[in-house]
Amino acid sequence: MKPSFTLLELVIVIIIIGILASTISVFIPNNNLRLAADNLVKNIRFTESLALKDDKYQPFPEDNNSVEQNRSKYWFKQWWQIRFTQNRNNPKDLWYEIFSDVPFDNSYNFDKVGNYPPKENIWNVGYAKNPLTNKYLTGKCDDVNHNYPPCNKIDHNLNLTQKYGIKEILFNGSKISSSNSKRLIFDNYGNVFLNEGQKGDGGDINPLDKDNRDLLTKNINIKLCLDSSCKYQKNRCLQVNITPTGYVYISQCK
Repeated sequence: MKPSFTLLELVIVIIIIGILASTISVFIPNNNLRLAADNLVKNIRFTESLALKDDKYQPFPEDNNSVEQNRSKYWFKQWWQIRFTQNRNNPKDLWYEIFSDVPFDNSYNFDKVGNYPPKENIWNVGYAKNPLTNKYLTGKCDDVNHNYPPCNKIDHNLNLTQKYGIKEILFNGSKISSSNSKRLIFDNYGNVFLNEGQKGDGGDINPLDKDNRDLLTKNINIKLCLDSSCKYQKNRCLQVNITPTGYVYISQCK
């Protein structure tokens, strides 16, 4: 007679398999969540690569006009950066963008998409583009006033709410909103900063002033949550981590 499993042994095996399956499923994130995190990591690395090969340091202006004077004086505001924010007109809409500031007038406040109204179509020289699709790397579009690229010209993967269902972003514990945007800024030496060197963009501050320019000195994390309160199960949140050296990786939310 061939040996066979008893009914009790089969029941025990089924129970063990069920326990293992349920345990593993807790740690498998929602597919859209994983896609959002993977795409964010890719875009942070792309922003770093743009900065490393794009040295905008300009010690002397090339002309006497005010734009050139400020381009030279505030060269550090033109480094490549990735900004996380919320649609002011639609608070449920969370997105990010990759750009480099563009001086366009006689003010040193030439942040083209951060806090000041841009000139018409100024976006076409400030935003990064996806090298494969030629789409502008921003999650917001504007088919009416063109303060942002037209909707058929942007990479919609950068709109975390519409594309992946992300309902909350926590940047090092701080909730992203239209009034609380956060940035990662990269220079051509691989340094990571959290702002452009001004307090409120309102002063002439040395870009390496340690008291006013936040050089990244310890890991920060960006939590992507499928729940608006971020009271998550482990498969409802993923964490993208950035180290001071610029290394980026994904982990479970803590």
